[in-house]
Amino acid sequence: MSGKGFDWKAYQRQMGYSDDELQMVKSDLRRVKATKRMALPEWQKKYLIIEVVSSEGCPAHMKPGDRLFFKASTVMEPAKSDPWCVLAMNNFDMMAAVVHDKWASGLDPADMDFSYLPCVDCGVENGGWGRVVMKAYVKDESEL
Repeated sequence: MSGKGFDWKAYQRQMGYSDDELQMVKSDLRRVKATKRMALPEWQKKYLIIEVVSSEGCPAHMKPGDRLFFKASTVMEPAKSDPWCVLAMNNFDMMAAVVHDKWASGLDPADMDFSYLPCVDCGVENGGWGRVVMKAYVKDESEL
């Protein structure tokens, strides 16, 4: 990806970077490549979706099929998402990082080898209340 066509000044304004901070990004070829990929319109149309696949004894009443939608794998879209328990969100940052890294590296972010996540609750048999298992996946906006 060449530097042609990329508006570094607009990116600097969007990110709130000083000139020195922008120069730090621009001096790192890995970040230059990733920044340009993250700015592509196609990235803004990708959603990281976390969906409940099983739920036993959940005090928040989460149930299979409940989903959260994160545009560009980062920004939650409340209008598309179901109510959610904060204790079930303990591994979301890891999944978002995997999706970001795959996209920035030019790989398909939907191709995840490890995509299941546990709730932080250990289950009634271990002194907790319930157990929720979720699956993370990526879809294009047109597929929603």
